Amino acid sequence: MEEVKKEFEKAIDALKYAMELSFKEYKKDPAKKDQIVDLWQNTIGEFLQYFSKISEKYNAKELYKAITKVMIFGK
Repeated sequence: MEEVKKEFEKAIDALKYAMELSFKEYKKDPAKKDQIVDLWQNTIGEFLQYFSKISEKYNAKELYKAITKVMIFGK
C-alpha cells in the first residue's frame, strides 16, 4: 500500500502544478479560458476511460463502484 500512497502523492502534486499553471496562463490571457478547459476536459476524460478499462481488466466492478462513489460524493 505504501507504493500506492506514494504514487497518489506524486499525482496530486502534478495536478496541483497543472492547476497552478492553468490559472497563471488564464491570468496572462483570459482569452485562453476555453483552451485551458479543453485540456482539463481531455485529461479527465482520458483518465475516466482508463479507469473503466482497468476495472474491466481486473474484473473489479466493486472497487470501480466504490471509487466512483467517492469521486462523485466524497466520503
